[in-house]
Amino acid sequence: MDITSVTVGLPVTDIEASCLWYGAVFERTEPDLEPDEGIAEYEVGGIWIQLYEDDDAEENPVSVRFGVDDVTAQHARIGALGIDVGPVECVDGAVDWFDVRDPDGNVLSLFSLVDETGRGSGRDNGADRRL
Repeated sequence: MDITSVTVGLPVTDIEASCLWYGAVFERTEPDLEPDEGIAEYEVGGIWIQLYEDDDAEENPVSVRFGVDDVTAQHARIGALGIDVGPVECVDGAVDWFDVRDPDGNVLSLFSLVDETGRGSGRDNGADRRL
């Protein structure tokens, strides 16, 4: 698998307050992206920091998100390894993604950005790639 980008998801209890705090820390007047309600993203040092609203933020682990060319192919490949993967989810017009937990409960999330037609951006099936 060729990694195309990395996003670190950080759960927050108040997205507006967190955007003010991260905006101040990152010296930004606003997030680089707000792909959906309750989500704000900042591109920092070649990675993306994604804040997402979660009432139980203090109890949830941090997620590491990996951008791939074809999330559906990676979902099938990882599932075929006998690893329990979550369903492929879709944020219309933005991203297709799924989560998988490591043996310690940490979350790895793989995603593909949606192209101009509103479909997953997979350019190939990715079946011969390795994670």
